[in-house]
Amino acid sequence: MLPDRWKYLQASGLCDFDRSLALKKKAAELTAGCRSHEDKFKKIFAFVKELPYGLEDWDLKASQTLKKGWGMCSGKTNLLIALLRCVGIPARYRIYRIKADVSLWQQLGKGSGKTERISELGETRDHVDCEVWLGRWVDCDPGRDTAMEQGILMLGGSLGRHKMAGKKGKVAYLRLAVFDDWAKERQARRIIRANRMDVFEEINRGFEILREIGRTRC
Repeated sequence: MLPDRWKYLQASGLCDFDRSLALKKKAAELTAGCRSHEDKFKKIFAFVKELPYGLEDWDLKASQTLKKGWGMCSGKTNLLIALLRCVGIPARYRIYRIKADVSLWQQLGKGSGKTERISELGETRDHVDCEVWLGRWVDCDPGRDTAMEQGILMLGGSLGRHKMAGKKGKVAYLRLAVFDDWAKERQARRIIRANRMDVFEEINRGFEILREIGRTRC
């Protein structure tokens, strides 16, 4: 038994399953007939993973991501954790730095001034994924949907996250039971600010093209 499991089951301002009937209904719907935490996790993870990936704000509620039906790494991870906690499965946020596949995004954004602004984000970026307690902590990343992954592969990209190691050669993970404060602070230091939603919309159209490429392989 996880000694402090209670803190990984709590709701928060952004992980708002305690105030969202839609989240409770979706969690119950996805896990109907499941007899173990492992089976429940697999059903919930598969649902969240297949929601399309797209750039957005960092500090969205889980209920907002569910309603929109798509999200960024932080939004999809927050939704995953909310649904898992809904059915009594402890889960926590894991945050670390990754190196972006800049060449792939430049290839997608060729010819579009707005899309090329993704280079402003830099070569290293924050990434949010999840660890779930299934008798031990198991890491999982719901960020990319399958069609996007296949598109990346067809354009010669790699699916592995290029995790940034520190001076001692180790990746620095920040693990949180509640990520509200981190998300709000991260939102406050967004790099793209001017007309960001227009920029994100244009970039997300590039991601949809990537998914269309990937669907030819699925």
